[in-house]
Amino acid sequence: MLVKHTRAADRGFTLTELMVVVAITGLLASLGFASLRSQVKAAWSAEAISTVQAIRAAEERWRTEYMMYVNVSQPTGLWYPGSPISDPGEQRPFFFAPGSGEHPNQEAWLALRPSVAGPARFGYLVNAGVTGEVMTVPSAGSAITWPIPVDNWYVIQAIGDTDGDGVLSYYRASSLNGEVFVENPGE
Repeated sequence: MLVKHTRAADRGFTLTELMVVVAITGLLASLGFASLRSQVKAAWSAEAISTVQAIRAAEERWRTEYMMYVNVSQPTGLWYPGSPISDPGEQRPFFFAPGSGEHPNQEAWLALRPSVAGPARFGYLVNAGVTGEVMTVPSAGSAITWPIPVDNWYVIQAIGDTDGDGVLSYYRASSLNGEVFVENPGE
């Protein structure tokens, strides 16, 4: 027996229906991408904070052994392991590059030896001093007036441009308290 097909039964989706599906799919994809970007920025901030905390722990270990903090960024004042990266796709240097002695303060950083693995997206400075010495700390972030310390001290700074837009993220911690100060996180 032959079945007669009608034109209405043979038709598929209309162009309007397909365009609605494509528009909804595009909207969901853009929302997913925005959520992914925010998670990536949060991970970049976590990298800086965890490295600052690793440097803090290394400074405290150094103090227990030598009764003072180590000033790894003097006299050069150069960011370690390199300047902040402006291009997110650019090759990032490892914190402790094997066999690399290119950075003038590398020996001091190797002596401090914070527990940092993998490449660094940020540049780091660590300035330290002794009781009563004026806290002279170069600052890339907002200016801060430091008190005259009543104990040995250190200041850790991290700076980076993780998304390549020219706006720097800035992180700072000190021996004066347990906080990590953050400006422009994830930028």
